[in-house]
Amino acid sequence: MSMRLMAQAMSIKVGNPLRKLVLIKLADNANDDGICFPSYQYIADVCEISKASARTHIDALIKMGFVSKKARKNKDGSSSNLYLLHLEKGMPADSTGMPADSTGGMPADSTITCHSSEPVNKPKKTSQKNTALSLLAEFGITGQLADDFAEHRKSKKAAITRTALEGFQREADKAGITLEEAIAIAIERDWRGFNASWNWRGDSIATATNTRKTSTFADDGSWAVGRKLNIDPELIPEELR
Repeated sequence: MSMRLMAQAMSIKVGNPLRKLVLIKLADNANDDGICFPSYQYIADVCEISKASARTHIDALIKMGFVSKKARKNKDGSSSNLYLLHLEKGMPADSTGMPADSTGGMPADSTITCHSSEPVNKPKKTSQKNTALSLLAEFGITGQLADDFAEHRKSKKAAITRTALEGFQREADKAGITLEEAIAIAIERDWRGFNASWNWRGDSIATATNTRKTSTFADDGSWAVGRKLNIDPELIPEELR
């Protein structure tokens, strides 16, 4: 096998893939002088084509000037073909197409790579965040609050859907606040959702209420019930003694 001839054969255009394969196989069998003598049947078997197709393609290569053929006498008295490759000629201008009687396909282990000059327009993926912001805008949530809520829901692995926003709106109505306020509270308290029954007003209000109820000095005077007072009698007016 001549690597030089193999490289030349691969770079030459012959106008037909099967003919190109036959030429490459001839180069594979040739020595550095371009001489080889495979039989038609051998070429047909290797290229997975009929013997007639192998003969037709070799004859076409001879007409194109890439191959010359001579008769060769064997020691047993039989004759065979001797081929001489002329691959330095390159691609002739009058290359012919595939003969009408040529059959067969490329070998199973051959790979054909197709290159298209036309640009391929791949569909652009719509940003999930942009979709969420558009939906929030329908509910009147825009600007920084919308961005913060999108990031908040992402951190909670919760999508912003119409159903979720309708749930926020419903609970906000129950609580008597706006949707914007409900969303802001959920972000501040790191809640995934919002429920009107939750302590959304803050612990400070509840603490203040409890303080008023248990204060030692409550205004209703309950702090004095059950207490004993030691008062100096001299300090009590005579009319009250």
